[in-house]
Amino acid sequence: MPAMQTPASMPSLPPAVALGSLPSSNAALPVNSSVPSAAPAAAPVVAAAANTAGAYTHTIAGGESLYTIARRYEVTTQALVQANGLSSPDKIVVGQSLIIPGRPDLVRTPQTAAQPTVQVASATPTQTLGAAPAPLGRPQAAPQQVAVAPAATPAPVVAPVATPAPTQVASAPAAEPVASGNDKFRWPVSGRVITDFAASRGTGINIDVPEGSTVKAAENGTVIYVGSGVEGYGNLILIRHPNGYVSAYAHLNGMSVAKGATVSRGDSIGTVGMSGSVSKPQLHFELRKGATPVDPVPLLAS
Repeated sequence: MPAMQTPASMPSLPPAVALGSLPSSNAALPVNSSVPSAAPAAAPVVAAAANTAGAYTHTIAGGESLYTIARRYEVTTQALVQANGLSSPDKIVVGQSLIIPGRPDLVRTPQTAAQPTVQVASATPTQTLGAAPAPLGRPQAAPQQVAVAPAATPAPVVAPVATPAPTQVASAPAAEPVASGNDKFRWPVSGRVITDFAASRGTGINIDVPEGSTVKAAENGTVIYVGSGVEGYGNLILIRHPNGYVSAYAHLNGMSVAKGATVSRGDSIGTVGMSGSVSKPQLHFELRKGATPVDPVPLLAS
């Protein structure tokens, strides 16, 4: 077997991801500028300790995490936590405003809107002249009588009959998946681990697999993110599991599931590729318990 190339260290997924329009979705994993959160329930917004006067603020969108926001504005996650008085990096919600510390260059000076010029037209009064008098010595013509036709009787108006609007019946939300009953996760692919948990700086493992190989769900769950918005991860799928874990599958070539879909243990979710910051086909696999990354190898079945 040819010598395997160890990929560049992966950027760790953010500690929390604010979920967008996902039912009961509070995943704490990164996404996209849009990766949803894995936390079981949205935490209350903690009032920012810093004064927002003169500071740039960012409104959290669905799928964003504190990590991705910090990378976007070139600040540290800890600086965001301190500037906004957050009790924990994963205590963020969609719609919350965050102060971006140390970036006064982002603040735009409001411009005073130009006042529209109002033009007032001066009306010149029109002088009404009296009718010219009839010339003298000529008899005035007798007025002619004009017959007036009787007014037509209007046809009766028939009021339109209102058509009742169709009744819309709300569909019941899809039931949350239940655990398969196995005490360990299944391997998403069969291959050799070329980057372990320590070498990946505590994010996950990289598995050497031929391009196009099928990637399977490690356990029953709900797909909470499908996209390529997290830097370095390429095509990425996140699945929230009933046991409180979230699994991540990165560097994919094809992705065959959609956000919100329910998958079962062993279901095909995509194919191996080399998207993102790798130079050879491989799968980057992660497991997180809430917002905390864990070494997946001990949790995978033999």
